[in-house]
Amino acid sequence: MKVVAEFEADVLEKYKHQAARKISTRAKIPGFRPGKAPYEVVLRLYGAEAITEEAKGLLVDDSYPKILDEAKINPAAAGALEEISETEPIKATFIVPLEPTVELGDYQALRKKYSVKAVTEKQVNEFIDRMRKNYSTAEPSTAPAADGDLVAVKLDATLTKPVDDEKAEVLKESPLQAIIGENDPEENDFPYPGFGEHLKGLVEKGETTFIYNYPDDSKYDRLRGKEVEFHAVVESVKTLHLPELNDEFAQSVGDFENVAKLREMVRVQLETQAKNEYEKTYFDDLIEKLVKEAKIKYAPQTLEHEMEHVVESIQQDLGQQHMELDTYLKTIKKEKAVWMEEEVKPAAKKRLERSLALDELAKIEKVEVGNEELQKEFTDMISEMQYGADAKQLQKELKSERFANALAMEAASRLLNRKILACLKDIATGKAAVKAAEKAVEPVAEAEAAAEKPAKTKKTAPKKVEPAAVSDATAEKPVKAAKTTRKAAPEAKSAAKKPVPAKTAAPKTSKTVKSDKK
Repeated sequence: MKVVAEFEADVLEKYKHQAARKISTRAKIPGFRPGKAPYEVVLRLYGAEAITEEAKGLLVDDSYPKILDEAKINPAAAGALEEISETEPIKATFIVPLEPTVELGDYQALRKKYSVKAVTEKQVNEFIDRMRKNYSTAEPSTAPAADGDLVAVKLDATLTKPVDDEKAEVLKESPLQAIIGENDPEENDFPYPGFGEHLKGLVEKGETTFIYNYPDDSKYDRLRGKEVEFHAVVESVKTLHLPELNDEFAQSVGDFENVAKLREMVRVQLETQAKNEYEKTYFDDLIEKLVKEAKIKYAPQTLEHEMEHVVESIQQDLGQQHMELDTYLKTIKKEKAVWMEEEVKPAAKKRLERSLALDELAKIEKVEVGNEELQKEFTDMISEMQYGADAKQLQKELKSERFANALAMEAASRLLNRKILACLKDIATGKAAVKAAEKAVEPVAEAEAAAEKPAKTKKTAPKKVEPAAVSDATAEKPVKAAKTTRKAAPEAKSAAKKPVPAKTAAPKTSKTVKSDKK
């Protein structure tokens, strides 16, 4: 939105003396302490134009919040001063980013079957076999390596066709252990699943060389679509002796009474994992459809703000790997501006639009977080944090009001997200439509039932009516949290009341305010 504010000339004159003091504060004027030089001295040294420009900036800074209030505008981010005139009356023109608007379209027509694959006995057995291997004993063997043997090697890896100044060496005498016959991409995926097959038949000090072509979607960025030559030197071959699967083994790996209890735990764990993996794809697809059918409008500044959050997240992830952003950009051979445009911007756009669509869904469907369930979520989060954490340190942190508030906000966001996704799932599976139909039938059924009952003529003494007691739980209103699906910077609202300077600085008292939506 374009907003034009008009000021009388004498208003600017009031700010010129403030501007002169500000200039003298940051400038070194001989014979005067900072900010104490007279107006005439500053005027003589810096000129009327410099003082006027500084005064315009002060005028704009002071006036901008009042201009927004007078125009009844709630900005999404800080506005920008487009221009300010020299004529009388003085006119300041601002570009103010408005709050995003979302029209979801016919989201009630979304349909997608929800069906998680059942965990099989084979999967349970394979998981338990891996547990047995973790508790196995290794005995040195002089026989050629075979399925089930643990082989330790020193590994070299080289790119066969390095590009330009690309370094050919990938690994140099890197130690590695592999169990031959293992082909689990989750636990034995380096260098790649099935790597151990190349070690079959080798004995201690034996060597082998082989080629592997990495797929274009490899998890290793540098190796995508690359041909790599491996050279392995065997350091040892060991035969694994797995413990017998009995109640004693079950008790040794955890708090399990017997093998049956162990198998029950494994099944629950695998079912949870399968459900989480399925739901990630399920909801990603649903949200994508929700966004596609929606009409979402937002200011460029809103997207820029989201891009900042994406960069912050990436920097945090890189920090855990002890890597700076500049170093990362060098490894992928991209300038920051290109990286921001090609990778960060699309990711931020997707994240922002998904978040806005889900926020709108929560508002329309009246998705709320009750006080009791929020308290439970908060308690559950603390319980999760206690595993592997210093109990005393955690208790100390929880005494901090800032930490506790941040944790409460995270709990509310996490709980609300789950409820919104549950709402979306009900819509997509048709469950919401069934509930709505049943709800619509209830008043009709009640009316019909009431009509069939004969009128009672027996007189009864009137009962004394006592005031109903209201419990604390029912008296509490549910927390509405329709806009906590994404983290919002706490300074966003106050910052939006401040303009971003363009030619000068940026407005407090205006004579008239005009607005023109863009």
